[in-house]
Parts: sequence; C-alpha cells; structure tokens
Amino acid sequence: MRKIKLVLQMLVAFVLATLAYTIFYEPHQDSVRTTVQQQLSKADAKQSAAFSGFFAQEQELPSGKLRITMLDVGQGDAILLEDGQRRVMIDVGDNKKDKLGYGGRTALKMALGKAGVQENVDRINTVIITHHHGDHLGNVQWLAGKYKVSNIYDNAMPNPKNSVSNWLNTELRAGHYHNRVLKAGERVEFGKGYYLDVLSPGDFLSKQDLRNLNNTSIVMMLHYGEFTMLFTGDAEAPVEDYLQQKHGDKLKAHVLKVGHHGSKTSSIYKFISKVRPQYALISCGNKQIYNHPNKNVVGSLEHLGAKVLTTYDHGNLTVTTDGKSFEVTTER
Repeated sequence: MRKIKLVLQMLVAFVLATLAYTIFYEPHQDSVRTTVQQQLSKADAKQSAAFSGFFAQEQELPSGKLRITMLDVGQGDAILLEDGQRRVMIDVGDNKKDKLGYGGRTALKMALGKAGVQENVDRINTVIITHHHGDHLGNVQWLAGKYKVSNIYDNAMPNPKNSVSNWLNTELRAGHYHNRVLKAGERVEFGKGYYLDVLSPGDFLSKQDLRNLNNTSIVMMLHYGEFTMLFTGDAEAPVEDYLQQKHGDKLKAHVLKVGHHGSKTSSIYKFISKVRPQYALISCGNKQIYNHPNKNVVGSLEHLGAKVLTTYDHGNLTVTTDGKSFEVTTER
C-alpha cells in the first residue's frame, strides 16, 4: 500500500512539473535564453575588460628603459623595440603559415597583442627589414597599413621571386615611405645613448656571397647605455667570419639574436666566441618541420656560457634594460 502511495505521489509531482513548465517557461523560453546569454555576455565583457586593463598595466614601460621582444611568429623573425617614445621593428615575420597551420599574419598579430601593441590603435614608427626573404618581410605591407608605419629601412637588395619584396622595393624606391638603405658603417640613432651600428652588408662581400640572400642581411649592434645586443638576420658563415676578423672582441654583446634561426649555416665558433653572449635568443618554428635550432649550434653557445632560449619553446622572449643591467623573461 505504501509503495502504491509513493508511486502516485511521484506521478502527481511529474504532472505538476510538466504543467508548470508548459504554462510558465515554454512560451517564454527564447526570451529566457536571450536574457541568460546577455548576462553571460556582460560577464565575459567585464572579464575581458578587466583582463585588458591588467594586461595594459603589465605592459607599461618605465621611463628610461628599453624593452626588446622577440615575437613568437613561428618560422621567421620579428623583433619589437620599445623605449616609451617610439616603437621599432626588426623584421616582421612571414605572411604564410607552416604546414601545421601556425605562423603567418595571425601569429604576428597575436604576438604583438601579447606585447601590448594593438592593430589600428598603436603605432610602429620604424621597420627595418634585414633582407628580402619572405620569413623576414612577409607581413610588411599589412603591418605598414595597420600600425601607421612611416619609416622602412632595408638593404635595397630585392628578391625578384617574392611578390612582397617586389611591392616593398617599388614603394621604397618611389618614396612612399621614408627609407634609408643600411650598409656597413651606417648608424641609426633613436635617442641619447640609443642607437644601432650597422656592421654588414658591405663591400667585403663578393658577388658569389651575395647570390645567397641570407648574406645580404643587415647585421647591427644595438647600444642602449652600456647594454649591447647583436642582431644578425640570417647572415651565414662568410659574413660571420669576416666580422670576427675585422671587429674581434668588439663584437662582444650581452645578448645575441642567433643567425638564421639557429641553423648550422651560421653561428660558426670563431664568431660566437667573440660575441660570447650571456643569452642567445632564437626565433624558430616547429623543430619537426624545420630542424631548427641545430643541436651543435646550441651546444656551442651553451659551452660558451650562453643561456639559449627559443620562441618555439618559450613564446615571446623579452629583454628589458635600463642601460646598465638587464633581465630576460619568457612568455611560458
């Protein structure tokens, strides 16, 4: 008898619940869903705004400091310099993704965003293209328009096989951007004690050397107070050998942007032993695709006392200096 009563009570409860749903909820379910979605959207917006505010605060650069960010753009180079007054980029990554779908414009935009630089909002004053290979200049046309670029410097050695290189060469030679052709002996000054000395390319390169566009790379020593960092583009062994013979220990730098993504074609021992960096930063894509960096290159750098970091392993790599000391931080 008790079991029958219990079953009846459950049936009555079910009927009442069904009636309540039909009368009170079902006719208004769309509006209920809309209300819920609106509330969730508001919550997401608040969370995003709070995060954006926090992120912007984290990205604020103290006066008298320089921040250098090697951006994680996959297989390519894109390096951002910020001193609180201007932004400079050395190379801008590739506009093409790798076969696994990483890289390209999306990766550059995301990496810049993580560094606090927003499309159609923030300005990048100057772009320096080290050489005319796609993985170094691929995004230049897009970036110039989206980030209000006014100065584009290069080596004036275009790559006729690359459509972006052809576009850039036409634009620069027509005077559509303020351009400087950077060769050995040039100096690019950004402020007191903040400048780039250009070490290569120069007349020391033979026609045979220059057939390899990597050897046309603009090699530069950055000075910010007492801090130094060497940028090498994709310069290979012939360039490195000449530079180590000519400059010797003057190549010594606190940080090295390792040449050609850590490939075995660059970073000859004679050269890196003159640079002897405390940190060696490598911008590279998936090792399974590109086989960068080369294990012997990494081994040599570590043998010389450098801490080696790659964008593939650590995301954006950031150097911050006040001109006397410096620190290196990673995204992950």
